Formats: sequence, C-alpha cells, structure tokens
Amino acid sequence: MRVLLTLVLCAAIAVPASAVCVGDCGGDDEVAVNELVIGVGLALGGGSIAACPSLDMNGNGEVAIGELVTAVNNLLAGCEHEPTPTGSRPATATRTARPSPTITPTPAIGPEILFFGVTSADDTYQPPTGTDPQGIPIYERPFGFGFSLVVEARHGTSNRPVGLRAFTDGEAPDLQVQATHALGDGSTAVCDGEAPTFGGVPAINPPQLEDPDAIVNALNDLGCRFIDGTGTPEARTCQLGCVHFDTGEYGCQAGDATEFQFCAPVPMALRFPVGETLVSARVRDEAGNLGAPAQVIVRVLP
Repeated sequence: MRVLLTLVLCAAIAVPASAVCVGDCGGDDEVAVNELVIGVGLALGGGSIAACPSLDMNGNGEVAIGELVTAVNNLLAGCEHEPTPTGSRPATATRTARPSPTITPTPAIGPEILFFGVTSADDTYQPPTGTDPQGIPIYERPFGFGFSLVVEARHGTSNRPVGLRAFTDGEAPDLQVQATHALGDGSTAVCDGEAPTFGGVPAINPPQLEDPDAIVNALNDLGCRFIDGTGTPEARTCQLGCVHFDTGEYGCQAGDATEFQFCAPVPMALRFPVGETLVSARVRDEAGNLGAPAQVIVRVLP
C-alpha cells in the first residue's frame, strides 16, 4: 500500500474541476489523508466502493490510479466544483490499468522474527560464520546434530498476539519451519520423533512460502520438534528460554523485545546432511496473519 500511495503522490497533476469532491468519503467537501488511504485500499481490491463512492468517477464500481490522482490534488489544493448541467452525467473517464499484484504485494502483518539461529549442544549461542550472496546467515557445524534451532518473535503490525502452536493436526501450525534437504531419514510420517520410531522430515525444495496449506504435513513434522520445557510442541516465554548465557542464566537471544521463543533440539534422528541446507521460518498470529519469513543456512562439514 505504501508503494502505491507513493506512486500516486508522485503522479499528482492539475486536473479539471468536477461536480463532486473526488476522495471526500465523509461528505464534508474536503479530502483528508485517512480518506486517501481508504482509496488506496479500494484500488488494491480491499473493501467495497460504498466506503467512498466519490472515488468512483466513472461509475464502474472500482478505483483506478487516475481517480486516486484526482483525490490527491483535492487533498493538496482543495475541491473545486464545476456544475453539472441538469439531466447530464459526467463524462466517462478512460479507465487506468490497476497495478499488478506483483508490484504491490500484500504486506506481511503477522509476527516479526527477531532472531533465527543456532545454539550449540550446551545451549550457548553460536554466531554465524558468514553470509551467502543474498545476505542469509550461515551457521557452520562439525556434525549434522547436537545443536538446536531457535526462533524468537514478537507481534507484527497486526498487533495481534503471536500464535503459540508449533503443531496443529491436519492444519498449518503457527510456527512454520521448512528445510530444503531431508532431515534424518526424510520420513513422511508426521511427528515420528519419539521412541519407538525415530524418523526424519522431508525436504521442501524450493521453499514454499506462498501456500503453507500445500505442505501441512512437512510443517507439522518439523514443527512438533519445537518443544517447550514440558515437551509440548509450542512456544515458551523468555523466563523459560532455551539460550544459555555466560551468566549461567537462560533466556532469549533478542532480549526483552522477544515475546515468545521456539526451540528445537536436533538429535541424531533429525540430523542435517553434509553440505548446505536452507531453513526458512515464518510465524503466524492468533488471527491467522503470517509475518515475513526469516532464513538461515546450516552448513555441515564433510
């Protein structure tokens, strides 16, 4: 939405006066910033034109860029009217193509991941050894097991609480972690991480970040390894954090800003293969909104 609003402001030019104050949603013959924001939302396909009928200059039930530009001019210079002759209708404006969804993607308003990294077998934080060309942190390990994956998050711009579930039977969980290489034996059985059957997790390559419902089983299979202090597959608070500090205390690597932490020990049965495995994580809030993904590379030495 910010990108589209910036484009509209930059495109604002002088336009002829109209019979109505385009962009005036409240009927006070003025255009306010919040009314322009409503218009941007309508242009992106969100909501009904009934929220601001004056923006629909050509009566086609939609808001186009040209109509938003007129609203911006009315915001900056005030509304000027030209009487419409009795019995006539305003001329139909040329419809402007709506922006492509690939140019203005839906913002990720769910939880923000503050930390995604690796701790050693004694639960101390292990800084990355470098980054790949895309800036993704690389965590180098001598073995593919004997460490933990840690994800820490707080609420996003939705202001809804962080979802706590790392496993939801038959549905995508709140914590959604996937790997580009099979872990352990790559078993497709879900949550086979306990005796008597210790299985692994299948690969998702390339990462699937658009439709989590398509990889529900894999998300739950890895998600159920992220356990709290009682062995339940869900988040924990920093008071029960899994990162061990030099002071002898346990907590969250990102500090007090973290609201919830997810921790997954990596045993032999869940071992990472030799080479580089890209691991992607997203967290959902209680209303179902996903946040932006975070990624790390786990590099296991030969």
